[in-house]
This record gives sequence, structure tokens and C-alpha cells, in this order.
Amino acid sequence: MRMRLGSLAGGLFGGLFRGFDGLALRIVALVAALVLPLAHTLDPPDGDLTRMGGFAENRFGPSAPQAIFVPPLAEAARPGTAYDVVVMGDGFSRPDPSDTRTPYGHYWTDHLRNQTGLSVGVLHLDETPLAKYLASADFRERPPRALVLEVAERDLRARTAALPAPAESLLRAPALTVVSQARGPSKPPPKAAPLAPKVIGQTPQPWTRARAHAWAAPPVGYAMDILVKAVPRALLNLPAPSVQERTLVYAGLFSSAAASSTLFRTDDFLPWRADRALLEERRRSLRALQAAVEANGRTRFLVMVAPDKGTVYADFLLEPPPVRSAVEEVLASDHTLHLAPLASGLKALAAGGVIDLYKPNDSRWGTEGHFYAARVVQATLARLGVLVPTEAPSVATLPCRPPSSDCVPFQVQTD
Repeated sequence: MRMRLGSLAGGLFGGLFRGFDGLALRIVALVAALVLPLAHTLDPPDGDLTRMGGFAENRFGPSAPQAIFVPPLAEAARPGTAYDVVVMGDGFSRPDPSDTRTPYGHYWTDHLRNQTGLSVGVLHLDETPLAKYLASADFRERPPRALVLEVAERDLRARTAALPAPAESLLRAPALTVVSQARGPSKPPPKAAPLAPKVIGQTPQPWTRARAHAWAAPPVGYAMDILVKAVPRALLNLPAPSVQERTLVYAGLFSSAAASSTLFRTDDFLPWRADRALLEERRRSLRALQAAVEANGRTRFLVMVAPDKGTVYADFLLEPPPVRSAVEEVLASDHTLHLAPLASGLKALAAGGVIDLYKPNDSRWGTEGHFYAARVVQATLARLGVLVPTEAPSVATLPCRPPSSDCVPFQVQTD
């Protein structure tokens, strides 16, 4: 009797487990049938927006090549090395610490060195906080002629939230004292003469993103990520929480296959950008930081807010956001704050037909955006006395790439 019950139970549970095994095999087969063909046809991941939102590079990746300097002209700042310009920034100025795909050599910092000959060292704010650099021997013993604080607009509120207290303490720090006690407070350091730009004139190489046939092996993990993020959007009409696809008023702003739409970060349209009281507070903090940095008498401080993609293209959207960013307007209203103005010029360039100011698959600039930013910084450094002014220091000349042949370069005011 016990043997019969044991056999019955064994058969029951064995059949149940065999059923689970069969179901699992069917699921695996179904996933393989969906994933493997997709993996063979997907272009490699390239932009941060396509990766975050699960959008295909085939549709949103730029078809026009970008420009890259090989080897890079600007470099990750090395301890113990003196630089004419130190840039403390984020993914607009160098690859993010977690980004293993994006190469050096295509940033505005490379264009700045190419146009001026200035040595440029770049630090990432996530690796080297601003206060840490200002307290370092590098800044104390080898101060740069200019310190550029580059902050993505979307991160401005967070990155400047803790500035007031550090700025006040830096003003009292020995490393930033204008003169030592031995020299006395009445003799500031002699003002350094402006540097004459020495154009390197290196021609960047075309940099084309990889296509599907360039994969050494099918990107199964990437294909799975695309499916997990795209299926709810396609079947349930659930938008990605961090990335939005928005329809453009007209085609031609981007070189991607998706001609009439492009991708944005969801936080590009948060309403704090129009909070003037908040922005005025941040402006005062930056002004205090500027005074602290420039207290050594040798370094000029420059703020560079990289406008978000949504800020530049807000008026080109079929459904524009209810509020517009006031970040640049509020910061620029204090004429004592050294600001490299970018937003208004980038909007004008987009209206003038310049393609891929921002990459269609990314939240950051394409080649034309980086080139324009470098020209604006160069003009601002000339205005601050770091560089000898060029013939037209307040104007940046931008190329255009329309489908017709009658396009000529045009000029945009930069300060």
C-alpha cells in the first residue's frame, strides 16, 4: 500500500515538475525567438537617451558623422601638472566615470585647445568635488589662468545647493588668500598679461557610430533591455519614466532616421527652471564662489551652464512645455558674474538650420554644439583678459549642413 502511494505521489510530482520544465523550455524558446533576431539587427548602444529609455539606435542614432580629435587635445587633468585652463564639469566636458563607451577627443574642450593653443585639463565633478580641488596643492601651487565650472542645466540646482557655506569658508582659506602675511595686504600679485591665441589647427577625423554588422557577437543583453523597456511602451502606452519621445514641428533638426521626433530627458521640462527666486539664490552663491576663486589674483572664474536639450528645442516641439527655462536670463542679469552664455545662441543656431546641435540619441551636444561652446568660451576668456581678443571676439561663426548647396556660414552673438 505504501509503495503504491509512493509511486502515485512520485508520478504526480514528477509530472508536475516535467510540466514546469516544459513551460520553462517554451518560455526560453519564445524569448530566444524574439531576442536573437532583434540582437542581430540592433545597432550598438551609443546615446544615453536610447540606453535609458530602451529606444533603438537604428531609429534615433545620428546618421551624420561626428568629429573627433585623435589623439585627444584636452586631457583628464593629472595631479602635479600645470594647465592654462582647468575645467570642472560633467558629461558635457568629458566621459562620465561610468561611461566606458564614449571616447575622449570630441568635446568642446578639445576644440578650445585647437582654437587657442591653451593647455586644458578636465576634472569630473563626480570624481573631484570643486571644494577638494580648490583646497588642493594643484590649485594652490599651480593655479590655472582660468577655472571653468561647467554644469549641465538639469544638475544646476543640485550641484549649487551647497555652495553658499563652502564659498564663505573658501574666502577665509589660506590657500585662496590674495597675498601672504609676509607681503602684506597692500600688494596684490601683478596682473598677468593676456595670452595670445596660438591656433593648433588640427583637423578632426570623422567619427561614425557603429552599426549592427559591427557587433562581434549578438548583444543579447542589450536586446533584452530594449524589449523590457519597449514592450510596456508599445503595448500598454506606458511612457519611459526618464526619457520622452516628442514630436517636432518640422523635420531636419536631426540626422536620425526619426526625422519628425527626437528624445529628451523627462527632467528637461521640470518647472524649477522658471523659479526666479531659486535661480537668484544660486546666482548669489556662484558670485560668492567666483570671488573666492579669484582671491588668489591669478585665476579667473567662469561659469558655463550647458543648456538642456529641452531648453534649446522647446519652441520646436509640436506640444511645447508650459514654462520656459529662465536659467540663463537670471544668471546673465548679474553682469559681475562671469558667465559663458550658450542657450540663446544655440536656439538661434537650431532656428538657422544647424543639424545635430545635440545628438538625437543623447542629451548632450553633437559636434556643432561642442564647437559653438568652445567659441563662446574663447570669446569670454578674451573678455576676461585671459586671452588676447581676436578680430571679432564676440561673434562665433558656425557652419551649416542643409540639404541644399546655397547655405553659407552665419554668425551668432556670443556675449
